[in-house]
Amino acid sequence: MKTIFRIGLIMQLGLLVMIAGCAPEAFVLTAEDCYEDETFVEEDQYCYLTCELEGTCAEEPGLLTFFGDFLSGLGDIVFGIPEDANVLVTYSLQNDRPVNPVEGEPFTDEEADILEDTASHEAMWQEFANLVPAENRRQIAEYGIFTDGVDNTMAYVEPIPGNETQWKIVMDAVDAKNKKEQRYTLIHEFGHVLTLNNNQVPFDVEAYQDDLAFEEAAEACPRFFTGEGCANQSSYINAFFNAFWDDIYDELPQDQDPDAIYDFYLQYEDQFVTDYAATNPGEDIAESWTHFVINERPSGNSIADQKVRFFYDYPELVSLRDQIRARLYSGSRRD
Repeated sequence: MKTIFRIGLIMQLGLLVMIAGCAPEAFVLTAEDCYEDETFVEEDQYCYLTCELEGTCAEEPGLLTFFGDFLSGLGDIVFGIPEDANVLVTYSLQNDRPVNPVEGEPFTDEEADILEDTASHEAMWQEFANLVPAENRRQIAEYGIFTDGVDNTMAYVEPIPGNETQWKIVMDAVDAKNKKEQRYTLIHEFGHVLTLNNNQVPFDVEAYQDDLAFEEAAEACPRFFTGEGCANQSSYINAFFNAFWDDIYDELPQDQDPDAIYDFYLQYEDQFVTDYAATNPGEDIAESWTHFVINERPSGNSIADQKVRFFYDYPELVSLRDQIRARLYSGSRRD
């Protein structure tokens, strides 16, 4: 029997993040703030690369130079849902804006200050909104703020309890000042929504909430069972699993022990873009997606390179890649 891991529930491996700082200040751009190669979009109050609006960014040499250096200087990034995360405020998203805040209880002075700084809440959401096109984040219905301190989880996503076909994104207000690592993390976390949303993996509420139902649903699924549900035949993650995990999945440590996972990674090192990608297929596809967005198309023969090239088989993902890269480049110029 294959061992199944709950991608959306397990505590992921803890990896050190070398970051510092506090939440960003809110900002509003005007047409006068745009560079010559940008166009102001009044609706978003943001300057977008003109090549993004015209669909020609793949031809821009400036982007190649920028992305050639993007991965350098990144620390090891912590992913996963922190244990006992104290979400300080949760917003509903309406018309692509955070509204109707529901406040939690701050337990420290730092958390109280974060809760009061509503301008930074808006700025952090805007960072994500400027990165991922609106039509691609419709599955995200809530946005939350928390902190687990410096050098820990930057952001995470999870299905919304009681409305599990929709997702929540939660960002750490303390770590948000490190824009480079924040943006890498946001691309990774969006990769989970992209590959696990209800159109890709129909959500199984009973299996998600009950261990026995989980085992029964996993056994009955003829395809890859992600923990959120049984992946559709045509889903990205089912194709990814069949191509790259089917022959090694049974070797993945059942207890997710960090040392055992790292030994598993070392055994198959040429198959993963990062050591964290070896955690499970869900993290692997999210990390491979992130490298697909940030890196140029690899020409090597390693399985890790094949995983990055996997996404080029989907024209809609190639188009989305171009848009995210253009937005990432445009935003980074203002740091």
